[in-house]
Amino acid sequence: MHSGVSIVRLGLVAALYCGSISAQEATPLSFSGGVLGGFSATQVHGDATAGFNKLGLDAGVFLDVRDPGEYWGVRIEMRYIQKGSRKPHNPDAGDYTTWTRKLDYVELPVMIDVNLGRYQVGAGLYGGWLLRAEKIDSGVAFDVRDEFRSWDIGGLWYGRTHISDHAFVQMRMSGSILSIRDTDGIVGGLFRQRMRNIVAQLGLGWDFGGSDGSRGGGGAAFSL
Repeated sequence: MHSGVSIVRLGLVAALYCGSISAQEATPLSFSGGVLGGFSATQVHGDATAGFNKLGLDAGVFLDVRDPGEYWGVRIEMRYIQKGSRKPHNPDAGDYTTWTRKLDYVELPVMIDVNLGRYQVGAGLYGGWLLRAEKIDSGVAFDVRDEFRSWDIGGLWYGRTHISDHAFVQMRMSGSILSIRDTDGIVGGLFRQRMRNIVAQLGLGWDFGGSDGSRGGGGAAFSL
């Protein structure tokens, strides 16, 4: 009986010892942050205009959380971004009218980021909250918040590469999944009569934590 108890005790001690060794050898997750700035060109699909004719400002913060091997990670952002569309005049067709629609959002993107050596790629989803909706026609600004939903849900993908230990260049595309238009009273709800934000971005970034050039960092971001 005593020998059985001793064996059990010996097994528990061995298990605890092995567990402590595994815990000591385990590599923790890595975290990093930085800054980003660049250009964004936007349009609103479904508003009878075409082309990325409106430039906007994009500002925010983001954080990278990576696995011990730094092959993949999760990037979380909080950003302010100016979207919308602009109708340019077309003198060749006798059209001299022009207007601009400004849609400003605060967004929370969450993305999966994969390290491919010199390059990193990622994709994910974002949720946005409308801060301003304004249409400028003939120099006069009109509040059009009532025409749009107070939120925007969409997807995005991006690629980036480091150009130094801290600096990197990034390209990104994003677009609404559901309609941004307030469709109350319009047949089709979220999926018909759709108007969607489409955004293309190019920017430079700075990784506060530094990099060996094989992975990206997180950061605080702004784009023009």
